[in-house]
Amino acid sequence: MTTWSSLTRMSLPVIYTPITKLQLNWENTQGGPCGNQYMDFMRCASRTGMEKAKYECKNELADFHECLRKGKQLERVKIMNAERKRQKRPPIEPLAKDIPERGY
Repeated sequence: MTTWSSLTRMSLPVIYTPITKLQLNWENTQGGPCGNQYMDFMRCASRTGMEKAKYECKNELADFHECLRKGKQLERVKIMNAERKRQKRPPIEPLAKDIPERGY
């Protein structure tokens, strides 16, 4: 479950200046794999304000935290492995490497 305390380091700019966009990239995940979810939350929070964002933007925040922590994805993998074990099926073979000498 996501908590509001995890957002204490995220803040909205009071005054937008040319430097504001540079500062946004210092402490966030906009360029990472969860950048889209982060921006969705920030767009919602900038429309409503950080106090109302607790309630108005909880879906965007939940999506962002799911992207970071992958809790639901790991739970699905755990359930699939348990079902495979229950059916006494052999483990899935790992995928072949695209570039064998590099390992990926």
